[in-house]
Amino acid sequence: MDAAMHELPLALFTTLASVGAGAFIALAVAFFKTSFGEQKARAIDKATLVPTIVVLAGFVAAFFHLANPMNAMNVFAGIGRSPLSNELCVASLFAAAMVVYAVLAVTGKLNEGSRKGFLAVLAVLAVAFAAAMGMAYSLPTVPTWDTPWPVCQMLGYALLGGAVMGVCVLAFADALDDALAAGFKNVALGLGVVGLVLAVAGLAMMVSGASGIETAIMAGATLVGEATGCLAVAVIALVAAFALLFKVLGGGDAKGLAVGAVVLTLVGVLAGRFVFYILYLSVGIFF
Repeated sequence: MDAAMHELPLALFTTLASVGAGAFIALAVAFFKTSFGEQKARAIDKATLVPTIVVLAGFVAAFFHLANPMNAMNVFAGIGRSPLSNELCVASLFAAAMVVYAVLAVTGKLNEGSRKGFLAVLAVLAVAFAAAMGMAYSLPTVPTWDTPWPVCQMLGYALLGGAVMGVCVLAFADALDDALAAGFKNVALGLGVVGLVLAVAGLAMMVSGASGIETAIMAGATLVGEATGCLAVAVIALVAAFALLFKVLGGGDAKGLAVGAVVLTLVGVLAGRFVFYILYLSVGIFF
């Protein structure tokens, strides 16, 4: 658990960034399926500030992880060679596009075509961003991390968290019923189901693999024991968040439930990230 707390800034970054970025996937789907009308489209544009702020808060948290923030730009020197540098490159592209979109949206500069185009780009970048966060710690010397399961987890968090936050944005813009009438419910549920399966399966497979690994320093089973509590919180919170998402998509005024789903998602993802960091097991020098 000490290792997880040491990485708290990065745990917060990957939690907030994955959920906030994923919201743009759900919003892209909503706009491509629904003709909201100018007034409600503008209301959604303003509410889009919420996932934007969530993502930016994640970046602030990651910045505090640096021993010397002035060295932040040096991370980009490893682009193409370092998974971490690649992640930050994709993260920067997504963040830049997101901020431009948010500024244009809030100032009323987007029309239907430009809004859809921007959201399509953001949705693709959000998927790439989530995958890059999963690959960032793909190190041969850390066998518990050097697997496909962290990528599954991050994609799952982005899809489930994005569906939940995207629905919350639509609910507070009073546009959710319009989206549901246009068939958004099935797509949102699909995103939620796929996200939940990827997240839970990714965690389960990572824990299962770690339990069979031993080094001269530590047994993976010991770390799995430490991670059990966080794993339980992650699974319960994510399942509960999906249950609330399902209820919200039933229609009606469910803003409170939507907020509850977002909170549960953030708790579940953060607990899942703690599981990831607790399962750090190096075949080299342990630090």
